[in-house]
Amino acid sequence: MAVAETQVSTGFTRSDLGGAAPIVKVKWEMNGPYSLMAGTDAQTTAGAQFMPSGKYQNSKTIAICSIVTDPDGMADLDSVYADVYYPVNISLGPNHESGRQGCGEMVGTECRMTKLSKADGISLFCNKIRSNNSNLPTWFSPYDYDEVCAEDGELMKETAYVFCCDKVLSYEDPSGDYRTLVFAQDKNAVDSNYLENNFKYLDLTAFEVDFTKVNYGDVKLNTHKIINGDLTFGTAEKPTVRNVGNTRLQMSVWQDDMGLGKTGTDWNVRYDGRVGSSAAWKNYWPQATTYLNDPLYLSETDEMDFSIDVFKFPPNTSTSFVGNLILGSQKVPHLTCQTGG
Repeated sequence: MAVAETQVSTGFTRSDLGGAAPIVKVKWEMNGPYSLMAGTDAQTTAGAQFMPSGKYQNSKTIAICSIVTDPDGMADLDSVYADVYYPVNISLGPNHESGRQGCGEMVGTECRMTKLSKADGISLFCNKIRSNNSNLPTWFSPYDYDEVCAEDGELMKETAYVFCCDKVLSYEDPSGDYRTLVFAQDKNAVDSNYLENNFKYLDLTAFEVDFTKVNYGDVKLNTHKIINGDLTFGTAEKPTVRNVGNTRLQMSVWQDDMGLGKTGTDWNVRYDGRVGSSAAWKNYWPQATTYLNDPLYLSETDEMDFSIDVFKFPPNTSTSFVGNLILGSQKVPHLTCQTGG
């Protein structure tokens, strides 16, 4: 019966324990920083995938976000945290700037997540992600979009909020599956569920060199002429290469004959190359792609050495010979982690 006024009883029970645990309902990773509210990643497949920069010392910022509620009220929620861990069986190698091993270690330190405003949280999750990237998040059962984003749902009622923080991945952090987890803690130090998933740091095999030509100078017949590189990036007359991707890589070379031609079926010139002064020389003939010995580790800088042997100079030709050298690379498997013995 409709009335102008009615009375409803109220009551509560004082908690002598820690109270009810907070709940992490859903979590996701996206292109960062979170202030951009992007809601995007690099691919349309489920979960998050990210492409590294492919540029020397240029890092990749990702955002980690979650939606958290507390049955004892949001005022009881103290903090929300996120952790990221390197792929389990991949070693960072000897040159990684962090000085860490990888092998499942935490990336950097734990980050404390920031609460977004009601409007920003709804815009990011219920509009952008639900509409354009719905398979990005990982859910804690039985929650779903219909429950979280309902017109009378917790985001609208402000009994749950979106929390985010930024995490920086180095250009040299290895490709692979990174484990992430989010948990919350209330003011009585009661932990929530630990919601966990993986994102993928996609493969990028890339290098930079500091030279645009290899000038052999004066070359004598049947005389092995060597051009040495160095470890200083920026000295163009002394070739140097550095790995700027997130895989180990092996360098390749392809060279034309610089107009020296053949005698019968045999080339009149042969080349050699190597990456690093301790590597074995690798012979290569004109017009044949050849992979050089010794791969480059993550972020490694090393010299490139080249040599030439001319077996015959064609008659009645110029004394100057020019050609083209094409450098390439291929992915090499990561170093694996050593187990105790």
